[in-house]
Amino acid sequence: MTNTEFWGILMDSLSTILAALAIFLYIYFWIKDKTSSNYDVFDTLYLDILKTGMDHPSFRNQTKTTNYKEAFTEDDLIKYEIYAFLTWNFIETIFDKSDKTLLETWIPAIKLESSLHSKWIHEPENKSKYKASFLVFVDSL
Repeated sequence: MTNTEFWGILMDSLSTILAALAIFLYIYFWIKDKTSSNYDVFDTLYLDILKTGMDHPSFRNQTKTTNYKEAFTEDDLIKYEIYAFLTWNFIETIFDKSDKTLLETWIPAIKLESSLHSKWIHEPENKSKYKASFLVFVDSL
């Protein structure tokens, strides 16, 4: 092997390694950016849930939500049930991401929401709205 051939092979190998490294870095930063975007989207959605709770404080009153069928008037009952459904769908979306770090970040808020709305999700007519694996997760909270 001549000196020129050696350097040619070395340069080809080096360019292949650098290309592979560039692809790896691209994927790594794409995933990191995607995860960061997920956090921003979830923060915005949860803020909307909390704003609705500020407009209807009784929906965040555990004494009322654990006895929601008797605690709310007919109109407020309908609004609360929509609110609880929205909240559980938000939590299910986090669960569906199957991202351990994301779930770990949100678990304190999920536990809080579960303490407020667990009565609603355990009603037979509401349990049927969710897949079994999610209901197992809910029961583990």
